[in-house]
Amino acid sequence: METQSATELKIRKLYHYQAFDKPERLARLFTEGTIYFSNPKDFNDPWDCRPCFTKPTLDDPDEYERIVRWFVHCDRKCNTHLSESEHLQREQWMRSNRKELEGMINQTTPEMWQTIQKQYRVYCLSKHPDSTLMWSHYADSCKGLCLEFSVQNELFCGALKIDYVEHYPAYSICATDDDADIRQLLTKSDAWHYEDEFRVIASEHPYTFADVPTTKQGFLPLPKDALQSVIVGALMPEADRELVRSLVHGVGRNVKLKVASIIPNRYAFEIHSLD
Repeated sequence: METQSATELKIRKLYHYQAFDKPERLARLFTEGTIYFSNPKDFNDPWDCRPCFTKPTLDDPDEYERIVRWFVHCDRKCNTHLSESEHLQREQWMRSNRKELEGMINQTTPEMWQTIQKQYRVYCLSKHPDSTLMWSHYADSCKGLCLEFSVQNELFCGALKIDYVEHYPAYSICATDDDADIRQLLTKSDAWHYEDEFRVIASEHPYTFADVPTTKQGFLPLPKDALQSVIVGALMPEADRELVRSLVHGVGRNVKLKVASIIPNRYAFEIHSLD
């Protein structure tokens, strides 16, 4: 899979839907200039970010050999205290015990899921601020809000498009291509295609990766002027709407306040200014 960024696709705006059950997070956005990246374990899709590694088939000895070499490499890297003869014995054992090797692959699948939870955080975005399903599923049935971001900054320019597929992809435990790791975080069932999703991938401190932003307890500083507007849901209670208004207007940032209003005679929203 070739990952495509928002910049490459010439997208200028992206939108993040969220509930308003934690007003302190929106307040922190305005007082500290930070946004919250989710842990993949909290996603509602049970397959999201959970790779399941495939086993080599009997008619593919080359793949079997690649997997053996991958485990040998990991073994030598982690068990430096072993002698060369011990390493060779372990390598021969892996080559001659197919069921045991398959068991090791099975064990690696949940271990990788635990690693992803520890090391990665994700900020989910959509191309559309007026999606009925997005407002319903991610913004507390239209009682939440949607954040509008410009893509013309160092953070959101690198937002990557989700690849929606009909069948669960085959993940190789010994894949070496540059997109192999990120593919696990950017592939979903085509049942979710309505989200038209992009993601900003971050590492969670203390883990760091080249060209990847690093969050601390899930929070990451927002580039100046990246936030363009806050769109309140059509059914947000008036008290919550006033609280959002006070946050937007209270810090002197150049952020617009908008509302997603229901169009009475159409199954659609109209986004317009609330100022």
